[in-house]
Amino acid sequence: MKAFFFDIFGTLVDWRSSIMEGAKSLKLFNKRRLELEEFVINWRKEYQPILNQVNDNTLPWKTLDELHEYTLEKVLKKMNFDKVSKKDKKYLVMLWHKIKPWDDSCIAIDQLNKNYITASLSNGNILLQKNLFNYTSLNFDFMFSAEHFKKYKPNKIVYLGAASMLNLNVDECVLVASHKNDLYAANRIGMKTIYINRKDEYGSFNNDFKETKFSADLEVSSLKNITNSIKKIKC
Repeated sequence: MKAFFFDIFGTLVDWRSSIMEGAKSLKLFNKRRLELEEFVINWRKEYQPILNQVNDNTLPWKTLDELHEYTLEKVLKKMNFDKVSKKDKKYLVMLWHKIKPWDDSCIAIDQLNKNYITASLSNGNILLQKNLFNYTSLNFDFMFSAEHFKKYKPNKIVYLGAASMLNLNVDECVLVASHKNDLYAANRIGMKTIYINRKDEYGSFNNDFKETKFSADLEVSSLKNITNSIKKIKC
């Protein structure tokens, strides 16, 4: 094992509660506070379907920021939020650039940096990731984005491309993620995999998100002792 790649949203940062916290300052939620979580979850539910449309060329390439703008419009209409200003829409999209990390995320990256290469491997576009890492102090050696490859995970081009750009064989790479469909795709092209269980990622809507049945090389409930945990992975 030479390099550890990390998914970002859900794996290292708590998007649900962060977007809820940021959104509640807007007037459009003043009388609809109880719908905040539902709003954020509905927005996230639009995520993978629209990525799939880009991957199968139903839609032309767009960055995740652009796709967030598009799916936000759908959710606002679906939930009957009327007359939302362009300023508020922009504010909501930019909240994805300022998401709080889980309490073990920065620790894990710093530990691994001592002996391994660390890198993001995210569907987040390059500017989004740069802003997010400045905000969270996630100190990766490298940043890889779907934007580099013009395809979104779980397309194999993203995983193969990231390994190739580091001049590594895929079996020298490990993907850490909280989503088994992501890990399954990485495993299929030869990467090692670590599943981190983020039980609070979807809040009270956990049952709305179905995962691929897959057993990773290692499954953990915390990343705090990652350097010890990885010793269990068979090389």
